[in-house]
Amino acid sequence: MKMTDLKKQLSLMEKEELVNLICRLYKGSTQSRDMLDIELCGNDAEKQVVEECKKQISKSFLIQNFSLKAAKKVISDFKKICHNKENLAELMLYYVECGVEFTNTYGDINESFYYSIETMYRNFVNEINSFTDDSYYIKNKKRIDEVYYSSLDIGWGFGDEIEDIHNEIKWRYNEG
Repeated sequence: MKMTDLKKQLSLMEKEELVNLICRLYKGSTQSRDMLDIELCGNDAEKQVVEECKKQISKSFLIQNFSLKAAKKVISDFKKICHNKENLAELMLYYVECGVEFTNTYGDINESFYYSIETMYRNFVNEINSFTDDSYYIKNKKRIDEVYYSSLDIGWGFGDEIEDIHNEIKWRYNEG
């Protein structure tokens, strides 16, 4: 069904039917529930969703559950429902932190692993560079620098690429 058809059908429904439909969607899908929570309850609900997303990302980096695809899907799904871009940046940074910790714990991985972490770090840097001020960067500077320093000695050119991306953070040059 096209969006115009959906809107037409919804406009024909009674209020009680719409409420029941929304309740069914809320119960039937985690993403629908999270989206409605954020829409109706605002930033506090979004922060709770971020914490739940972090748990899912963390689980994806456990050796017995390792799945970059699952971790990236968490971020992709969140991006569709978030209002606060700092929360999206938070999940991107967390993914990179988990990736750097994973390789420092388990040793060299493979090129596709490093490429995935580098790509997410680049997306993160692009996101924070789009912010209107440096408040997110200032608040998270220690974590951002830790990603950089913790990746310096990692092979496959990973440390060099993280350094190059790190140097693209425009807010770094505002420091006194």
